[in-house]
Amino acid sequence: MLRSFQVTNHRSLADRQELRLSRGSGPVAVPVTGVHGAGAAGKTSLIDALEQMRDAVLNSVTGWDPYAGPVRSPHLGFPDRPSEFVAGFVAEGVPYTYGFQLDNADVTAEWLHAHPRSRKRIVFERNGEQIKIGPMFEAARYGIAALIPLVRPNALLLSLAGQMYAEALVPAYRWFSAMLEVQQGPAQASAVAHRLGSHVSASGDNAVRLLMLLRTADLGITDLLIAENDPLYADYLRDMDVDIAETAKQLELCASSPGHADKLLRENGITELMLDRELSNLKSARDALYTRMVARRGVGLNLVHAGIDNAFDITDESTATLSMLRLLPTMLDALDSGRVLAIDDIDADLSTEEADRLIQLFQNPETNSRGAQLIFTTKSRTLIDRGNGRSQRTRTAVWHVRRTESGSSELAAL
Repeated sequence: MLRSFQVTNHRSLADRQELRLSRGSGPVAVPVTGVHGAGAAGKTSLIDALEQMRDAVLNSVTGWDPYAGPVRSPHLGFPDRPSEFVAGFVAEGVPYTYGFQLDNADVTAEWLHAHPRSRKRIVFERNGEQIKIGPMFEAARYGIAALIPLVRPNALLLSLAGQMYAEALVPAYRWFSAMLEVQQGPAQASAVAHRLGSHVSASGDNAVRLLMLLRTADLGITDLLIAENDPLYADYLRDMDVDIAETAKQLELCASSPGHADKLLRENGITELMLDRELSNLKSARDALYTRMVARRGVGLNLVHAGIDNAFDITDESTATLSMLRLLPTMLDALDSGRVLAIDDIDADLSTEEADRLIQLFQNPETNSRGAQLIFTTKSRTLIDRGNGRSQRTRTAVWHVRRTESGSSELAAL
């Protein structure tokens, strides 16, 4: 769950802006948060800031140039001011606040606070080269402290600790790696085919559900054809799919029956948290293996249209169809895992009715039983005015972005 997001000095967001994923003063995040604004108002800057924060956590150690400054995109009017990113989220049942500040040379500040039972607990605080570990995390001090000399001035401690599996910091790192996804920019046919193929090949249920939604969208698509898995990888993928299904089943049993969770712990020493982490690891491993298979022989995806004998390659599809094919597997994966999904221009190339039906997947408790969240931007006031919240439980938080006379963007709740 994402509760709030703050950003300062990123692209058009010069001054500090805060997006709260709740309605009014309520503490509980809503399933859907819509951000409305005119063209060039700063909507993309907001979504890009969330992606920038995620990318920094995952890649600052391995992906950033060790001899250059941190990767950032400050407002062009304030290139020397620091950029700051702060997220409030719930990971493995515990609320956290994580943030960092970057200038053109270094990570100038970084902090992670836990909030069990609404009480602040410092996990660590970094100020320049000084890193303090909170007194409540003394048991984890060695694991974190051993990493401190290894952290570059232009990289994040959370990034290194997550990759080195420092236990106290793993929940926060896993939230960024497994529970947050950002989708922006134009749809690329090859990337869409890859994601679609991975989703459909993972289970027959995925294929049936996705095809049903495609037919509902009235795109003329009646079937999906996908090549058999490469024999070199088929057995490994099949075994992984079996393990994923079994682990997911055990998690479901734990959630529905405390007695089953107690039995697993007593007989096998396995906790619900261990199962959840194992499921994430298995899914990541499957994605990596599928990517290797696709690199070797391609996705082999074709789409059957009503009244047309020859199947379509994905590059033959219309822009609207490609946009729908991009959104559906991403959304369905988010709903299945309870993930936070941020999408820029959700209705680009789609009608208001089509975009609204997709948003409803997150608002409906029957299709969103795991607490997934959708953050979307749109320049269509019509989509916002549909009042997508259809009950107290499924309300939508709505925000407005506008460009000020000084050339910066401001975010305000509606």
